[in-house]
Amino acid sequence: MKFKGFSLHINHPEETLSFYQDIIGFRLVEQYQVENHTIFCLESKARGYDLELIYNQESENINYAHEMQDNYWKYSLFVDDIKRVYHRLNQIKHATGEAYQFGDIGYLMHTADTESHKIEFIQKTFEQHSRQTVSNDLFFLKEQPVLGLLTIRTKDLVKMLRFFESILGLKLFVRMYVEKGEGFTLYFLGDRELVPPNPDIDAIENREWMYQQNHLFIEIQYYWGSEYKEGFDLCRNKRGLKSINFVGNLETVKEKLLLYEVQFVERETSIIFNTLDAHEIIVTQAI
Repeated sequence: MKFKGFSLHINHPEETLSFYQDIIGFRLVEQYQVENHTIFCLESKARGYDLELIYNQESENINYAHEMQDNYWKYSLFVDDIKRVYHRLNQIKHATGEAYQFGDIGYLMHTADTESHKIEFIQKTFEQHSRQTVSNDLFFLKEQPVLGLLTIRTKDLVKMLRFFESILGLKLFVRMYVEKGEGFTLYFLGDRELVPPNPDIDAIENREWMYQQNHLFIEIQYYWGSEYKEGFDLCRNKRGLKSINFVGNLETVKEKLLLYEVQFVERETSIIFNTLDAHEIIVTQAI
């Protein structure tokens, strides 16, 4: 099983593709049609991981707006020099927050794409470990970012971790406690073959190590005590994240889904099912 990438809904393909290709530096590797949907597959420096943009010609042209109770939050791009990226985005007056060192979490800044999907830039090192890097004039940002994190939310942490580890074959590498607002914890999972510098998931050195990988991780945000909050329910925003995509052996996936009593829909070359927090998972047969 391999985590392949994720899919986002878009309304304005021409403008959005221009942003991702001309500004961010992603490469369009494939474009195809499925009924009334056009799907654009984009690749970053982390080869083998795709950001899919899905345009439905028949959908209402309603802009995406993130809500705190959405089961999807953001995705993150790993960069060598966050100040350089901040400067380049400001040159074209693309709205972005300032870069800052957030505790021992990371050196980061926040912005959004042209469809209002939230983007977090994370420098591969903490601010105090910043180093001079050679700029690459082939890309507008003077470098090509790595598609590094997909951030989703859960109300049942134990079941969600078991879901991604036991059914989808990922491994937990990093945990971060964040005392912001009412508090939350972040859990980071990636492919099992990765080897962190420290087996302790709370080790600080594992964080910069993670940001330096040409690899896509799943980040799970858990609000402390959210499972007990009356009226707090995570839901899928139909204008944001469409699906989380994997490739693997479909027979093996079916066996695991039946074992854990997870309902699924079987198609010719894929299986579709949901997490308990309503994230759509698509597993495509590995070639």
